[in-house]
Amino acid sequence: MPTRFVCLAAVLSLFLFQAGGHAAKLPSHETVKVAEGMYAFISAESNNAIVSGNSVAVIGDDGVLVVDSGNFPSETRKIIAEIRLLTSLPVRYLVHTHWHRDHTDGDSEYRAAFPDVVIISTPYTRKMITDRAMKNLEEEIKMGPEYASYLRKQAQDGKDGSGKVLSAEEKSYNNDFAESLDAAVAEFKQVKLLLPDETFDQNLDVHLGKREVQLKFLGRGNTGGDAVIYVPDAKVVMAGDLLVYPTPYVFDSYFADWIQTLGKLKAIGATTIVPGHGPVQHNNDYVDLVSSLLQTFNSQVQQAVRQNLSLDETRKKVDVASLEKQFAGDNPNRRRNFEAYFLGMAFERAYKEAKGTLDTP
Repeated sequence: MPTRFVCLAAVLSLFLFQAGGHAAKLPSHETVKVAEGMYAFISAESNNAIVSGNSVAVIGDDGVLVVDSGNFPSETRKIIAEIRLLTSLPVRYLVHTHWHRDHTDGDSEYRAAFPDVVIISTPYTRKMITDRAMKNLEEEIKMGPEYASYLRKQAQDGKDGSGKVLSAEEKSYNNDFAESLDAAVAEFKQVKLLLPDETFDQNLDVHLGKREVQLKFLGRGNTGGDAVIYVPDAKVVMAGDLLVYPTPYVFDSYFADWIQTLGKLKAIGATTIVPGHGPVQHNNDYVDLVSSLLQTFNSQVQQAVRQNLSLDETRKKVDVASLEKQFAGDNPNRRRNFEAYFLGMAFERAYKEAKGTLDTP
């Protein structure tokens, strides 16, 4: 793959995700009532390479709080229309779990629909929207069409960038990816990223009349500024990308902290968990599975560092087969996802963290 496309793929990997099947250009959503006055808009598992994060509406006595705004303005507008059917109350607050654009690209749609909405995040998330997200948006709009053309050419030629012959499934995947990427870039051209109006360091309680919503920073994990949102009267927690189904994202992650943060998430005592991607969870089984993955992987990398192994030697030493089987099963696209977006990122992050050389914005 040409160098410029390697760079683009790294940028896209913050917002693009591979999963099973082939079909729609962009993922739609399913609306799930998770408690009285609480609705989760669950983005469909992507059928090629494009995702949007889950969103949640919390309806109180005098207003609505929304968690995350999604990746595609057209889909955000549909969610806003649904919220208006659910209640005549205005959206007063929009809270970001983290800075990745598949959770923030719909902000301007909420501001247009509800001019007085207050956008809230951790300070880290606000900083990263300024430092990284705005630049990434420009890069994707500029380079996305080139990458789509590159994928189509691979499918047409029947070979990947290394010359490996593509199977019929891989050629179909490339064409679907390119088509979805075209649709995504058209959406990205509508995006106007907004900076949060308010930030909180550790805890912030928001009151929607009698309904209390607790905003918490439990520690670093998926990013350096993950927020979780807890509604005590319903025992529902929104975890953001501290939990992603079917495979954790590790683009900007802190492995040791993440394990501890998941422990704090469990300690909240929620009976319902809405992850950043994937279906609503009604127990801690998936929290435990992700925690086990992070612990098993990180401990092996730390051992390799203690043995003074290089990064390449560490990649060969760490046993990942059983881990991949747990998350990907026999699904070829889930395996592709696990290898690209967990293993492809995790080795370098965990290795640098173990050596104390990880850059922290």
